[in-house]
Amino acid sequence: MEIATSARSFADLNLRAETLASVDAMGYRAPTEVQAETVPRALAGKDLVVQSRTGTGKTAAFGIPLAEKVEPAAEHVQAVVLTPTRELAIQVAQEVAEIGRGRGVKVETIYGGDSMDRQLEGIRAGAHVIVGTPGRVLDHLRRKTLRFDAVKTLVLDEADRMLDMGFAVEMGQIMEYMPAERQTLLFSATVPLGIRGLIYHYLSDPEWVLLSEDQIYVKEVEHLYCLTPKLHKEATLYKLLEYENPASSMIFCNTREETRQVHAFLGGKGLPAAMLSSDLPQKKRERVMARFRSGEIRHLVTTDVASRGIDIEDLSHVFIFSTPDSPEQYIHRAGRTGRVGKSGRAISLVSAHDLMNFNRLVKRYHVEVGELSVPSDDEVQARKVERIVTRLAAEGQNLPLDDFAEFAPIARRIAEHEHRDRILALLLRAYFQAPAADEVEPETPEPLPPPRRRDGGRRRRRR
Repeated sequence: MEIATSARSFADLNLRAETLASVDAMGYRAPTEVQAETVPRALAGKDLVVQSRTGTGKTAAFGIPLAEKVEPAAEHVQAVVLTPTRELAIQVAQEVAEIGRGRGVKVETIYGGDSMDRQLEGIRAGAHVIVGTPGRVLDHLRRKTLRFDAVKTLVLDEADRMLDMGFAVEMGQIMEYMPAERQTLLFSATVPLGIRGLIYHYLSDPEWVLLSEDQIYVKEVEHLYCLTPKLHKEATLYKLLEYENPASSMIFCNTREETRQVHAFLGGKGLPAAMLSSDLPQKKRERVMARFRSGEIRHLVTTDVASRGIDIEDLSHVFIFSTPDSPEQYIHRAGRTGRVGKSGRAISLVSAHDLMNFNRLVKRYHVEVGELSVPSDDEVQARKVERIVTRLAAEGQNLPLDDFAEFAPIARRIAEHEHRDRILALLLRAYFQAPAADEVEPETPEPLPPPRRRDGGRRRRRR
């Protein structure tokens, strides 16, 4: 059977009226390339290997078939989506639930660090789709609080990242609970050797949908590098943040200690920044991410592991503070911006020590990179001044007439005063007050266990 994949609208995909209404309500007007190529094949029951750049609409590419194929009246688990991180699990579950809302599709999220009782309640309420991380899903299966014997579709989302994070063993064990007769959809931005092993073990005669074989990086992202001495990287990053003035940015470091150092440096400069590391408690992670998504925090300093699964649609900039170890890491970092056709900039801070490794990374996938000069102090200051003056002028235009009448005489008197520069500087300092230290919560280390008694914990009887 030949499958048509030239859909120009979601109506061309022959979807149910309820699914079309849900997709329309979500603001999706036309299928992306990965959706147009994947949805018809998935609906036809094919096993698929989909290689597509990050940020191209992959969640809806498998979310739509899942919502279409679920039988709402059958209150048991019919589909499973495995993701590398809890953040991605939450995002995927929300999108699949929105797509399936019109058909009454129930979606339950399962991940570590969350209440087991809450998850059990969702499972027992008749969840049709489970979206979760391998570790917690396997935990439920072993406890027999979750059954996969009626699963018809399995999705491995961001499979390359799951392997990077060491989930190969857990994935293999989860497969033992899966029916042999099932459909498996594997999505991955890259297809390294380890992924091919998964494909041969878990998929049956799959069709390959290679949408980014020649160019796996996001085309809408401008890739740049900035040569800077290693000891000046923090200062260079600060200059670039002030000069570029991104609405939001992610700053990637290689280690937790480096993340802390960069976060402390930016905080000392008064920039609204927060940090994520893998040992941050889940509730604190969720608070940080909520503030980042709302724009309250503009800059997020993170490692690869801590940021896995975070998807910010309007992220304008990615700063790669430390050169990653592999080409795939570079692709995933840079791909956090330029989501679903939007433009973005990925700027790498490269020292002389990093240069050879950086060239190797970008040549692996033929990434076109340009050099960006470090802005001078005068250039940063000039752009910052212009930005502040423009902002104040715009706010002044909207000033109520009563306020203008009250403050205009003071403004004129200040303009005439011999110390006007100092007076204005004082007023501006008060207006642009740096965020208080408690606005961005620092990481609090876990309390240390009490010291062990040398006598093995036995109390000595007083004599």
